[in-house]
Amino acid sequence: MEGQTNELWKKYHQTKKEELRDELIVHYLFLVKFVVGRMGHTFPSFVKLDDLYSSGVTGLVRAVERFDSTKNSKFESYAMLLIKGAIIDELRELDWIPRSIHQKANLLSGAQETLQQSLGREPTDQELALYLGLSEEEYGELLNRVRPAVLISLNKENSYEEEENTPIAERIPDIRAETSFEAADRKEFAALLEGAISDLPTQEKQVLTLYYYEELMLKEIGKIMGISESRVSQIHTKALLKLRGRLRLVGNEYAS
Repeated sequence: MEGQTNELWKKYHQTKKEELRDELIVHYLFLVKFVVGRMGHTFPSFVKLDDLYSSGVTGLVRAVERFDSTKNSKFESYAMLLIKGAIIDELRELDWIPRSIHQKANLLSGAQETLQQSLGREPTDQELALYLGLSEEEYGELLNRVRPAVLISLNKENSYEEEENTPIAERIPDIRAETSFEAADRKEFAALLEGAISDLPTQEKQVLTLYYYEELMLKEIGKIMGISESRVSQIHTKALLKLRGRLRLVGNEYAS
């Protein structure tokens, strides 16, 4: 089966025939179902999964058309990034998150950046809660409440890119490419992103790895780490808030 798929890819890249593209899309539709199912349980009831599925298919089409099989990357991983991106775009257009939640997410992000600058290190949960005038329990509840807003807004921190919705995977440089301004630019961004992730605490890096690379659910991550699903959600949100701030800084550097 894998050999047949590889042959199909080869023929498609050689001819760019629409019927071959459609055959690849049908073959990989299971990825859309997987991503929608994984993301859907966190959405409110009025968000229709059928609509998200349609958006996911749009992302899959884009992935098939853009994928470069000569690079050392796996199509499934690449496609899921674009599928998620298309779904997030749809959710953003629906604007189902109350403005107050967006405001709270921005408040958290601002507090994170302010304390990081004043302390010269990442603030602890206790320091953030104190700065915000909250108990630690209230701070944890706030992290869980703003998670959807953080997930959706993370893709918006890259306005210095020509294509606003270009996923991070497409900006990682091909080490075999000839030296050029574009290659150097992409390499610099990839290094900055890698540095931002490497600076995260071990627990946050572990959650990101298990969630995005191992494709585990929050409940499964909690079992592995010996903590509750709610705590995993909080750690995930904290990590994304930090990356959001770092990417905003990177965007400002690129724009200047």
